[in-house]
Amino acid sequence: MKLIEYSDYQIKLADEAFLVRPIRRLWHQDRSERKENFWRQMSFLYFTVSPASSYSYILDPEERAKAVIEQEGLPEDFKPSELLLEAMKIYRQLTITPSQQLLESALIAANTVSKFLRDPTILERTDEKGRPLYQISSITAALKNVEGIVSSLQTLQKKVEQELQEDQGKARGTQELTLGDIGLD
Repeated sequence: MKLIEYSDYQIKLADEAFLVRPIRRLWHQDRSERKENFWRQMSFLYFTVSPASSYSYILDPEERAKAVIEQEGLPEDFKPSELLLEAMKIYRQLTITPSQQLLESALIAANTVSKFLRDPTILERTDEKGRPLYQISSITAALKNVEGIVSSLQTLQKKVEQELQEDQGKARGTQELTLGDIGLD
């Protein structure tokens, strides 16, 4: 699902996004001429939820939200309203595909391996009998797998980017979901 359109140096809400009730309600709540509050909320929505966001590398949702607030110039005390949270949930449902979910899961797994390899105390940890929890062989095995993991992630990332380029926002496998399918009217 497309959220915004950019043409003639103007940002505009995409027609299909305006059909989503919470987004439409956010639009109508901002009675100002330039809709600055609305655009701040759409910026937060896009950067924290969209798989095409340049912040998608931040896996923890709270850390991502914090980075978006800081980097995009939102007020420090910015908190998403219940209506914005609802819009974010629906936008995610309408934009996530199975391959994007798989990529997200793979990135979380890769992040776990990375944390394991960065921990300087990993070899010092012992069980209740004083035996090391991790052997050097498990660390070297993880290191040997890193190249394959990175290659697989890069391939999957390219496929997801291609999917996003093809604008298949609502596709789920071979089934096409409509706004009515997820309970929107």
